[in-house]
Amino acid sequence: MPSPDHVLTLAFDGPADDTDDLARSLAEWLNDDEELSGAARLRMVPPAPGEQGGLADAAEVLGVVGPVAEALVSCVGVWLVQRARSRRVSLRVSRPDGTRVELSAGSPEDAAAVEAQLRRFLDPGPGGQG
Repeated sequence: MPSPDHVLTLAFDGPADDTDDLARSLAEWLNDDEELSGAARLRMVPPAPGEQGGLADAAEVLGVVGPVAEALVSCVGVWLVQRARSRRVSLRVSRPDGTRVELSAGSPEDAAAVEAQLRRFLDPGPGGQG
């Protein structure tokens, strides 16, 4: 089991139904990738009073170190390009140490820039996760 200090959280902003759809879509996309298979899980929010079951507000990815980090960045980039064709997607990416970055893409071009930002955020070099 990966150490909890290697869990990356990708949380979404917006109405609960939208964040649930995005989190589920991203977790499924990541788990379908050969290098990331089984690494993503959903972070669930408790149901509001009178609601049945909870909704997801984030995808959590376990073991985001080394080659897995690069696979994650590429996978998230492709996923964002597809979503950003029809809507703006805003997310917060949090490292285990609490450091986070807010990213947003409203077009495939934006998604490419977000992929580069995410790569820098996960870089273990100076100013990165190191």
